[in-house]
Amino acid sequence: MPLNTEDIEDTGFELERLHHQSTVVKKWRWLGVRHFQTIMLFLCVSVNYIMRINLGVAMVLMTNKNNSDHSTILDLSITQQSTAYSSFFWGYMFTNLASTFFITKINNKLLLLISVATSAIATGFLPLFVRWGGFPLLLTFRILMGLLQGVLMPGVMGQMSRWVPPAERGRCGALVLGGLHFGTIISFASSGVIGYEWGWERIFYVHGIVSLLWCILWLFYGAESPRTCRYISEREKDFIEESLLHSSQKKRTRVPWKQMLTSGPCYAILFMSLANSWGYWTLTTQIPTYLAQVFHYDASNNGLISAMPYACLWVLSFPASYIVDTLIRKKITSVTFSRKMCSTLAHWVGGTALIILGATSDVTVAISMYTVAVILLLFMFLGHNINHLDICPNFAGTLMGITNGLANIASMLAPQFIGFVISDYSDINEWRVVFYVSGAIFYAGNLMFLILGSGVPQPFNSYGGKEYL
Repeated sequence: MPLNTEDIEDTGFELERLHHQSTVVKKWRWLGVRHFQTIMLFLCVSVNYIMRINLGVAMVLMTNKNNSDHSTILDLSITQQSTAYSSFFWGYMFTNLASTFFITKINNKLLLLISVATSAIATGFLPLFVRWGGFPLLLTFRILMGLLQGVLMPGVMGQMSRWVPPAERGRCGALVLGGLHFGTIISFASSGVIGYEWGWERIFYVHGIVSLLWCILWLFYGAESPRTCRYISEREKDFIEESLLHSSQKKRTRVPWKQMLTSGPCYAILFMSLANSWGYWTLTTQIPTYLAQVFHYDASNNGLISAMPYACLWVLSFPASYIVDTLIRKKITSVTFSRKMCSTLAHWVGGTALIILGATSDVTVAISMYTVAVILLLFMFLGHNINHLDICPNFAGTLMGITNGLANIASMLAPQFIGFVISDYSDINEWRVVFYVSGAIFYAGNLMFLILGSGVPQPFNSYGGKEYL
């Protein structure tokens, strides 16, 4: 992938920025409070995804005719199951988009606390209400969960923009956003064991309690910014503020809506987010059912097999992010080239794995291709996802609200498409259509990112007089 004109301009910008960074990084090399806050955000994302993903395995158990606990079985059609999966995103999209108007005006620490606490309570009560009201209340609670969690990614991105220096962005971003996969690992693995041993209701009870424990930790030790943190040293605070010359911790400014909505790089992230949501949620919500119906894996093995690729992804994300950061820091590659290279690995190579997954009827090849497709998703965090902070760090939370919110159109449509295509979950030929379409969408999204994407801060980032270097 040769460097183009924009890469040359980008590299010139990077030389200036990294020269400044090299003088600052020497002042503070060791682990600090910013890294503790990063770990807290990682756990925040993790518990949210534990609660979000657990329905995938729970659905297999609550609709299993061979389940010994017949009193808790739901008799749901394929269409109803697909609707239950997608209903979360009905509410999630609404609050994602709504957050673009208030994310820069509300304390993000408080916002995340309220979001996780209310989600945990709703998760704990879900089995009781489903037992009482059946499918309508399952749908209602999933929509409610989406509404409560819609502020997650904008809030997390806003926190990162105030805590993470540019030179540490790849590594810290990979850790925080890796919470998606760590949460998925824990959700799949624990749901299979808990549900198989003690019943599907206890999946939701345990996950709700774990999420409330995070809320207690965040209440006492979370901080919106270095300026409001009571236990950070002056030395580290100065380091962070010198690194973040744009200083989003100061007086908040109006969002440059017109400039953002007419920006090619913003649309590049949006197209990638749409494509990624379609493929990602197809993998995370449907693989347990696919393995159970086509290859006849029981609940406990199913959850572990579904979780293992995410475990590999999470572990490999750390060396991968370090390598990408090092390539940028040593001026071997530009930010633009690095983001596009990573997105291509995630979506074009990963999309090819999805197509092979659909084509094979061999269980070993299927699980191998599923593993490859999932592991390569680690590069999406080093590609389009962290790109929000590259092109507009001052308004990264707002942009995340827009892209993540609209991306949920794909998250809603993917399960509905599956319900439309598949009439018999055991028919592998119908599943092939699902995986072929997901692979094609991965290809299309990355093509748009290669054409429109950028790693250079956009002019609207300095809107209102704030500058970024």
